[in-house]
Amino acid sequence: MRLTNYNAVKVIPGFYYFAVVLFFLIVFLNFQFDHTLFADTKYYRITLAGIVLAMVYVYFGGKYFEYDSDGNLVSINNRGILLSNFLNYRTKQIDIKKQKIVDFEVYNFIIYKRLNIYTKSKRGIAKYKANVTFVSPHKINIICASLKKIIQENKQS
Repeated sequence: MRLTNYNAVKVIPGFYYFAVVLFFLIVFLNFQFDHTLFADTKYYRITLAGIVLAMVYVYFGGKYFEYDSDGNLVSINNRGILLSNFLNYRTKQIDIKKQKIVDFEVYNFIIYKRLNIYTKSKRGIAKYKANVTFVSPHKINIICASLKKIIQENKQS
């Protein structure tokens, strides 16, 4: 089965464009109106900090995720959205044999979600991590069901 979060992450470049334009628009308008755009300087700084924090969160959390469990391998592809065509420093591709999967966990922090897959290796148990922040809860449930099925098959054989 193949799952992606393409529909969720295709809006991220537009969000970045809007956030950068909004940031510079607020700075420009505040300068043009002689710093009277906001009632207090504190609100101005909070607004700019909020925009910057949202951009940082989307940059680090907004990753393209692809899951493929067809065949003998489970393939997980995690890559960045912005600048991924030029710089692939954020790309992480994991290919795991189905027979080696032992367990998995989905950590749901408040603003970040991570999928951990544990496999048998020569040195014990290896852990693979994947960012699933922008994957819908329905798709995460499908991934969990697929991994549970794989683990059950491994326990039976």
